[in-house]
Amino acid sequence: MKAKKGLLALVLGTGLLVLFLAMAGAFTEKVASESPLKPVASDMKTLTLEAVEQPQTRIFSGKLVARQNATLAARMTATVAEVLVDVGDRVEQGDVLLRLDNADLSAKVRQVQQALASAQSQLNTARSDYRRMETLLAKKLVPQSQFDEAENRLKTAQSDYRRALAAVDEAETQFGFSLVRAPFSGVITEKIINQGDTATPGAALLSLYNPESIEATVNVAESALLFVDIGQSLTVTLPTYDKTLTGVVRTVTPAADATSRSYRVVVTLPNTEMSDTLLPGMFAKVTVSQKAEPVLYLPSNAYYQIGQLNYVKVLDAGKAKTRLVSLTKQGRVRKGLKLGEVVILNP
Repeated sequence: MKAKKGLLALVLGTGLLVLFLAMAGAFTEKVASESPLKPVASDMKTLTLEAVEQPQTRIFSGKLVARQNATLAARMTATVAEVLVDVGDRVEQGDVLLRLDNADLSAKVRQVQQALASAQSQLNTARSDYRRMETLLAKKLVPQSQFDEAENRLKTAQSDYRRALAAVDEAETQFGFSLVRAPFSGVITEKIINQGDTATPGAALLSLYNPESIEATVNVAESALLFVDIGQSLTVTLPTYDKTLTGVVRTVTPAADATSRSYRVVVTLPNTEMSDTLLPGMFAKVTVSQKAEPVLYLPSNAYYQIGQLNYVKVLDAGKAKTRLVSLTKQGRVRKGLKLGEVVILNP
């Protein structure tokens, strides 16, 4: 009984082994891994790759900034009496933007102006006395001492007048500090203080920029710096508006950023009809042209695609070989082909 069971197990094991070998192809003829190269027909069109000299370009990301911008600060401690502008308002140079409480300063201006008028009157009197004494002295009708006294009174009156005039200038200057004016024509970008707040010397009040001074700043890699020079024209692309402008390099920072090893380049933009729509902080791209280099191009009928990959048929010793190539969207060869190789058209 045990012998029969052993024989049955042996038969089953042998059958399974034969089945596995058949599935593995042990009983089928081996097939060549590669098909033989086919000869090329005599009427096959081919293309010999030749290099084309093309300027190489690099694109660097940057942003728009305003060359003329300012943050206005107070020059005295006072309560903000009135704020005359808001964010986004356009102002002209010299416009009053903000007024501080200046009642005491106004009173002081009036006081020193009255003192100046009094000093002017005393000066006029002293000048008249001096001229009269000068005439009498010439006629020897008064002693020299009286003339000297008149001369001293004139000098004292002149000194008092100059002192009063300086006091008026000082008071008017202090009064002027209470009126914050626009240093140039521009647009208000930030209102930091409001009516009723207390302004202190050095504390920021308002910010503004000049829309006509918009320019692009970009960090250029050290390897491309040799192709950038002051006064050079560069192409500036504004993706926000899908516009391209031609700017001029204004400055190149002579020191590299310690982290990125790049140099800041400032490009002045032309004044166009869209200048008012350009805002500080907008994204910009600057294109730098470098020296020309030989490149290879493939026409669209020289390669074919399988999935996302590009292939060509290369003629080698009269035989066609399939080769994987890497191309740009414009057909420039990145890798896979060399100068002088022959590719088959319409593969």
